[in-house]
Amino acid sequence: MRGWALGLAVAFCAAVAAGVLIGLRLAAAVAFILAVTAELVIGSPGLGAEIQVAQSSGAVPTVYALIVVAGCVGIVVNAAVRLLERRVLAWHPAVRSEAAA
Repeated sequence: MRGWALGLAVAFCAAVAAGVLIGLRLAAAVAFILAVTAELVIGSPGLGAEIQVAQSSGAVPTVYALIVVAGCVGIVVNAAVRLLERRVLAWHPAVRSEAAA
């Protein structure tokens, strides 16, 4: 590739990167929610199964504690993807204005 074709390819990749990373952040949140829900329904080992066991045994404080843990894990996953987004898209105007605010 030479000249305008290379410039067009770089601009296209840059434009696509923003959308891909936004999609990755949303997909990470949905995947976590679905994983915990599947563990609740199916009973496979994990945070959802622990919530189910605590709920069926009547350990209300444990249920709330596990729900808070699930929320904290979701926040950490979202923050990690946001950090990746900020590093990869440092050139993007939306990310630059967000960092300046």
